Amino acid sequence: MTNTPVPYGEVHGPPLGEMSRRTFMRRMVGVGVAIVSLEFLAGTLAFLWPNVRSGLGGLIPVGTPDQIAANEPDWVTGLPYAFQPARIFLVNVPAAKSLVENPENPESVPDPGTNVGPNVPPVDASVLALYRKCPHLGCQIPQLCDQSEWFECLCHGSKYTVLGEKRDGPAPRGMDRFHVTVNDDGAYVADTSELIDGPPIGTDTFDSRGPTDMQHCTG
Repeated sequence: MTNTPVPYGEVHGPPLGEMSRRTFMRRMVGVGVAIVSLEFLAGTLAFLWPNVRSGLGGLIPVGTPDQIAANEPDWVTGLPYAFQPARIFLVNVPAAKSLVENPENPESVPDPGTNVGPNVPPVDASVLALYRKCPHLGCQIPQLCDQSEWFECLCHGSKYTVLGEKRDGPAPRGMDRFHVTVNDDGAYVADTSELIDGPPIGTDTFDSRGPTDMQHCTG
């Protein structure tokens, strides 16, 4: 008796080792979802922990009073020093107070001193390191308005005194800040490893003027 071989029929599906179109599309969708998830996670971490990125997160020397004055001569008469590497305004507190009280003839304070540290109230400190990121939605706060002597955010109109206390607008608090120390060379150092929340709404340690008491650079 002869055994007749049974012919093989058509083999359905992709050849061994190849990927079907449906499998390929599923994998591509999975890769896309993974990328979007990573981007969302990175954005969330950047929002919740904004001080540890782009060179921040450590001790950043700003300079001695003489070095700061060389870079920004009006610092000695109260204009905050915009120091971009730490994204701060370094405020010469006694000079800034004088600028607000007597804008036409502010007192010159070339060296505000070394009264700094976490236990020193901002109003009594020699200098303040105010973070330039607006506490409202994160816009960069510009230099002091020359009409009000306040910081005025151009995005949504939040306004802060020269010490960072909130006076107007939608921000939930005053300007955030970093602790300041003085190193062995006499330079001010911004400690950007910890972002200190700005003063609560209603804080009034200096400059009790209201928004309608002066002209402004923003609406």
